[in-house]
Parts: sequence; structure tokens; C-alpha cells
Amino acid sequence: MNASRRQLLRAASGLAAALPGARAPLSLGLAGLAALAAQSSRAANTGGGYRALVCLFMNGGSDSHNWVLPIDATGYAQYAAARGDLAWPTARLQAIASTRQAAGRAFGMPVELQPLRNWYEAGRAAVLANVGPLLRPVTKAEFQAGSGLPPKLFSHNDQQSTWQSLYPEGAASGWGGRMGDLLMAANAYPVFTALSASGNAIFLSGSQVTQYQVSGDGPVAVKGLSANWMFGSNTLKPILQRVVTRGGQSDFDSEYGRVMQRSIDTAATLQTALSAVSVPALATTAVTLGAAPAITPANESLAKQLRLVARLIGAGQQLGMQRQVFMVSLGGFDTHNNQMSQQPALMARVALSVDYFLGALQSLGLLNNVLLFTASDFGRTLVSNGDGSDHGWGSHHFVAGGAVKGRDIYGTFPLTATGTADDVGSGRLLPSTSVTQLAATLGGWLGLSASEQATVLPGLGNFPSAALGMV
Repeated sequence: MNASRRQLLRAASGLAAALPGARAPLSLGLAGLAALAAQSSRAANTGGGYRALVCLFMNGGSDSHNWVLPIDATGYAQYAAARGDLAWPTARLQAIASTRQAAGRAFGMPVELQPLRNWYEAGRAAVLANVGPLLRPVTKAEFQAGSGLPPKLFSHNDQQSTWQSLYPEGAASGWGGRMGDLLMAANAYPVFTALSASGNAIFLSGSQVTQYQVSGDGPVAVKGLSANWMFGSNTLKPILQRVVTRGGQSDFDSEYGRVMQRSIDTAATLQTALSAVSVPALATTAVTLGAAPAITPANESLAKQLRLVARLIGAGQQLGMQRQVFMVSLGGFDTHNNQMSQQPALMARVALSVDYFLGALQSLGLLNNVLLFTASDFGRTLVSNGDGSDHGWGSHHFVAGGAVKGRDIYGTFPLTATGTADDVGSGRLLPSTSVTQLAATLGGWLGLSASEQATVLPGLGNFPSAALGMV
């Protein structure tokens, strides 16, 4: 794709986003023709068909040392010695398959992750070991010398931003949004390219794409225009709508009116599409996993977000969507204190929510069309602070969906011990795989070419291999 054609598609995408009421690309004139050309190009690159990426962000910095851990005799002894009071007891561990790690090593997951482990063992989920933000591969000696390091390591805000955008706090765009900039032209409704079920997120911000935020029930309607507002008056509602959308003499008034009309139109369009999508209800029966308290999926915020995302993915089939990027999140992972009492519940909440989501996609016949990946601010220290763990760097994460080459651990799983070549202090892991490489792998699955991946992901050329092999 040459530069002039890319500029045409980007301009067409911007025009299409400003006209969300159009039903199909061809109804948008030049924008529609460009969208159709882009869609044909994507189909040629990916084999056609809908694809979506879902980021599950665990706010606070997840202690992944206890999510996937060595269970062979030597490995567990090292792990237990390093973790001390934070070590997961062997009685609450279940073995998982892995062929890519060194001979003699064996790994397991806590019983609190049983629903997620089931998908892993079924080949629908995989683990990416020791991944984190990197500008380029770095050695322990370089870390100690402060050479080639990402800025502001161990800072919550900056590392959340770096995971989501590859830049510290203050970034203008995220890599999910930048992917959306290149992919939105293939969608009949570009305004629904990047959607957040958990508020504003830098991950979904782009230069052309604007993240569309939804509430737990769907699109956020203009409150004053809801059916039961203004004492149920049928007269005041159309008057108010004319007032807020008519624009005015100034550029500000005109833009305000345009944005309000777009909000009203897109909410109505999306709500209509959602009403035709049926997914399983969230379970109202409490579930107990290991040491986690009883959890009812219907009461879980993450499960509700993922249920809505499943419905949005189903609605996308009616709306002519080809590529979408989503964001959901869960808080509570900053476990400086009370880690061993809090972590079982966090694990169970994630596992039950992801289990529901993958099952919902399966019921829609779309499991093979969606990839979900977990992310977090950073990993945590192996060493206990007496009641929890402190801010770290590299961490282990999951990728799940029908397209995953699952039932395996990708990347290099480090020795779970202190004083190793991967330990930069207190058991903070020096990442062996970069977020940039993970993003490139996911972007390639979405249909981005190698040159487009390099455009979206600064520094990609600093790493020996962009494809991690998990999809």
C-alpha cells in the first residue's frame, strides 16, 4: 500500500466516522469506495472474515508469579524460597501442559483459575511468559547502568500508559487506537471501531479513530432525551433534541450540534443492533474456587463488561464491521498488603469472567474470530514485603480465543528465584519479551502488514522477531 493510497484511506475513514448513520460503505460515496477497497485488501491479507481484539487490563500491577508457577521439585523449591509467605501451597495447584520450556520444567496454575485452566488445556488459551515494556532487549548489566531503559519504570500511571501506548503518561495515542486508524476504513461504521466498556483508555485513542465508550447496558444516551425524563413529556423531548443539535453561528456551536447529532444517531443504531443479539445470561448461582470467597458472575463488574463486549461483537455482524478493538478492566491488583487474602478472589473473578466470555463467543459461533489478552501496569516483586509484594516489571499474561495455538507457554519462562540473570532487584523480572512484540503478533493477526506494524509500534525493528507464534 503506497503512501498516497494510505492517505486516501485515512481521509476516507475520517469522513466515514463523521457520517455514522450510513448503513453500508457504498452509501458514503468516496469514503465508501475507499472503505470497500481497504476491506478487499484486508480480506486478501487475512483470508477474510471478522476479527476483534479485546484487552483485559488489570489495574494496579498483577502479581503473576502466583498465576503461573513452576511445580517441578527444583523449580517449586526455588519459588517457595523466594516467595516466602506469598508462596501458593502445592495442594491448591493443578498442572498445565507445556512443550516450549526447558526439559525437566513443569508448571501449574492455582485452583482459583480452574475455569481459565480448562480453556488452556482445551487449546483455547496460552501463556506468554515474562513480558513487559522494553525499548530494545536489555541485559541486567545495562539495567544496573541505566542504559536503554523505558522511562519511569515502576510508576503506576506511566507504566499503565506504556503498556497501552508504548509511551509514558501524557501519550497522545495507544497502540490499539493506532491499529484502529489503519483498520477502520474496512468497517461500515468506523465510529464503532474502538470501544471501551471501562471508561476512557489511552489504549484505544488514535489520530483518526475516536474510542466509543459504552456503559454496562450499551450505548450512553443523552440523558435529557431518555424516555422517562422531563416528566415523560412527549412534547419537550423533540424540542430539546432540536436545540442541542441545531448548531449556531459560531464554529463551536456548529461542532457541538454535529457531535450531539452523531451521539444520538450512533446510540440509536447500536442499540437497535444490540437488541437483536442473544447471549447467555450471567450465572446467578455463587461459585467457590479454592480459597476465593463465593463469587456470583451476575454481580461481577468484569463479567458484565465482557457480556456487553460479546453482545457488541454479535451486533458488529449486523453492522458490517470487519475489525474492532475493545477494552475492559478490573481494579484491585496493587497488592502491597493482604495479598494472600485478596489474590484468590482476583484470580477467581478474572477466570470466571473470561470463562463466561469465551463461552458466549462460542454460542455466537465467533470464538475463532476474537482474541482476548490480559495486561497490567507491571509485574511485582518475588520477595515479600511482609504482607504483599511491591512494584516490579516483567509478568506472565494470557492470550485466549479460538485462533490461539494454546495449551502452551510462549516466550522464556525465567527461573522463579532471586539473584538470577533475570532478577534486577527483589525478584523484579527483566522482561525477555516486549509488549511491542506482543502487540505486533496481535496486529499481524488483525491483518496489519509488517510495514503497518512498524508504523503503529515504534521501536519494533529493535527486536529480533515480531511474531511470537501463538496465533
